[in-house]
Amino acid sequence: MNSQEGPLADTPQLGSRGIYVADVEQSLPYGIFDADHHLYAPDDAVTRYLSADMVERAWLPGEPRMLTEEEHDEDEEVDHERRTLGVHSAPEGGFGGVDLSQVSGMAGNIPIPGAMLNKLNPMKDLDQLSREQLVERYNAMRPAFERKDPRLSLMDLQNVEVAVLHTVGTGWESAFGRGDIEAGYAVNRAYNDWLWEDWGYAHEGRILVPVPIPLLDVDLAVAELKRSLERGAKFVDLQPGPAWNGRSPFDPYFDPFWNLVNESNTRVAVHLGGTYARHGGEWGEKPDARYVEFNGFQWVAYWGDRPIMDTLTAMFYHGMFGRFPNIKVLIAEFGTVWLPYLLRKLDHAMLLGRKPKWGSLPGRPSSVFKERCVIAPFPEEDIKRGIETVGIDSLVFGSDFPHSEGVPDPMQYVSLLKGLDDLSIRKIMRDNLVRFMG
Repeated sequence: MNSQEGPLADTPQLGSRGIYVADVEQSLPYGIFDADHHLYAPDDAVTRYLSADMVERAWLPGEPRMLTEEEHDEDEEVDHERRTLGVHSAPEGGFGGVDLSQVSGMAGNIPIPGAMLNKLNPMKDLDQLSREQLVERYNAMRPAFERKDPRLSLMDLQNVEVAVLHTVGTGWESAFGRGDIEAGYAVNRAYNDWLWEDWGYAHEGRILVPVPIPLLDVDLAVAELKRSLERGAKFVDLQPGPAWNGRSPFDPYFDPFWNLVNESNTRVAVHLGGTYARHGGEWGEKPDARYVEFNGFQWVAYWGDRPIMDTLTAMFYHGMFGRFPNIKVLIAEFGTVWLPYLLRKLDHAMLLGRKPKWGSLPGRPSSVFKERCVIAPFPEEDIKRGIETVGIDSLVFGSDFPHSEGVPDPMQYVSLLKGLDDLSIRKIMRDNLVRFMG
């Protein structure tokens, strides 16, 4: 609290970055490496590079899609909900005890970073006026959520030296679902062209964007990977779950793709998202449901542990780690609640003599995981669970900034590491991701 007299005497004094109260704001004497940042795509991100006839092929009338450049120009004031986070429900009493409906500018949506947190909610220690001013500050930050140069300036303020920026939902699902492979990959190329234009794949060596490439046709996937590597890509994005053609992503059919990843020392990023809900038809659920439509069953089954558990199991028992010794994997925004169970299960399968479908295991799965993978615990998750399971060296921090369930000031993640020594904190906040990147 500040010490001034008068009507503002009880107004909380904000820290140097203007997000958290000064008394609790965190700092470190070195730049941090954040494994889980996000960008927001404009409504014409895909269609900007698609021909009119391909737009017609990619989406049927009435299907959700991004706007064409002409449509975007006609409606510049596109609903903020579509451009950012969509609609989220709030629990009774709000997040962290903050009733968002009483905060001016929220209007039923949750558009600002940290609004869905509890322990690290930036509005928790603020009065009503300060909360509304915080919303205004975040709205002013919006260019940094959408373009690379404003983002670099914001990263400088936040002391974020390097950020891995993940993207979710690229628009190819509709075409692939109808079996139009050509249109699906055209959408993928168009989206990646937008990523390259507006963000770059490794801008200034500080903004690293995993390039999404769907696995369905191996030749088209390899061609897009080659094009991405020529543009300087350091990461390739792998959607959790099976490949689009009903194969495992690690079926030998895709070996030309993984050979190129392996030989180029490109890192693999697996991030929450994708179209795992398409398996819901087996349970009588809508197979093309979007995240905002999920009921409780769909959210539990298709937006969390099961997708990453299936995918990581396939990496071991469909032979990726055994066949490709240089491939290393970043696992982001899945948390670690599932990790102790899965590693025990993977080890147990080996001890029972269960073999990979293709190739061989390069060692005990729990040990190989520590050598080849890094994982980001959820914000507000008890990090001790991850340390007990895989040790300090396999953990990296991911803020999920600027999502509403993410840490609104990435440095504040340090407050979750109380009790750890300085070296361990530095490993999580910086050095482990540095080492992973090589």
